[in-house]
Amino acid sequence: MRDRAGLKGSGVDFLANYTGARCPVCNKRFTDNDDIVVCPICGAPHHRECYNRLGHCVLAELHIDGHTWQPPERGENAQDPDVAVCPACGAKNPATGIFCQKCGAPLSRQPAAGFGGQTPLGAQPPFGRPGGPQANPYTSAFGGLDPAEEIEGVSARDIALYVGENSQYFLPRFKQIAGRSGFTINFSALFFNFFYFFYRKMYGIGAVLLGLLAASQIPTLFVLPETIRFVLSHMEDILNGFNVFNLFVPTEHLWAYSAMYYMRFVLLAVGIVFACFANRLYMRHVLKNVRKIHARYEQSPSGFNDNRYTQALAHYGRTNRVIVIIAAVGCVVAYFGVYMVMMMAMMQ
Repeated sequence: MRDRAGLKGSGVDFLANYTGARCPVCNKRFTDNDDIVVCPICGAPHHRECYNRLGHCVLAELHIDGHTWQPPERGENAQDPDVAVCPACGAKNPATGIFCQKCGAPLSRQPAAGFGGQTPLGAQPPFGRPGGPQANPYTSAFGGLDPAEEIEGVSARDIALYVGENSQYFLPRFKQIAGRSGFTINFSALFFNFFYFFYRKMYGIGAVLLGLLAASQIPTLFVLPETIRFVLSHMEDILNGFNVFNLFVPTEHLWAYSAMYYMRFVLLAVGIVFACFANRLYMRHVLKNVRKIHARYEQSPSGFNDNRYTQALAHYGRTNRVIVIIAAVGCVVAYFGVYMVMMMAMMQ
């Protein structure tokens, strides 16, 4: 173990027994050759260069709560698959967590992909770009909100745990919506339509939009038989590369042919409306389910267990990629299946 050496004018000591732990600023593991300084208040180690660049302990905001840095545990807890140790503050978290429940730091360096429509965390330095405005990385999971700050009686921490990916996008917008201080539009909901609502586990809204899309295809089914006959009668011209579709003029079900033109505008209008209200609908969905989960654990005979509660938030919240894949495959199969069945019926 190396001797202590004071960091001039900082009140921070130098230690060398942190090999294997991570610097909470750059998230790199300490080595025997690193120059390490330690906060005298909470004991958090930093690279000297990282500390000098920041100018204070990275966990300064937690000092008021009496928080002390804990080194990553080795042995039994390190092997526990249900525990994820925060690389910044050393706090234990559920293995399914994305952000530390104590300080908000990302538990993984890997960016999360999804339908969120915003750039996930993890792809940029935790304190911003050199020379640019410096941000607090430990509020990044909460979009600049304090983890204890409440939105309609639900803490930002609980909302972030339930939302998961892109919680830093939703929390400020939830606060804005709750305060009736502005208008938000979710472009992911606009572009992905019902897929987006399935992804965010709003299955009822997703089913309504999917049903509306299916209903908009009804006029097409009336025109389809005549369209298929036209294609079959001009198959030779089509195979020779001639564009004959602009010659198609239906003689039956003219109402359906006209409705097909207007349906695209109806779907676009509905998509825009739902995109404008998507964040509000999602906020109501999140707050309702978080309150329901909290009430369930609050009424537990064994008493409220925060660890199980946070695991339940992560389990019942987050996103659902599987249902998106199932819906996409189902739409493709249904689309081509209807056309193939009707074409085979026409050819008989």
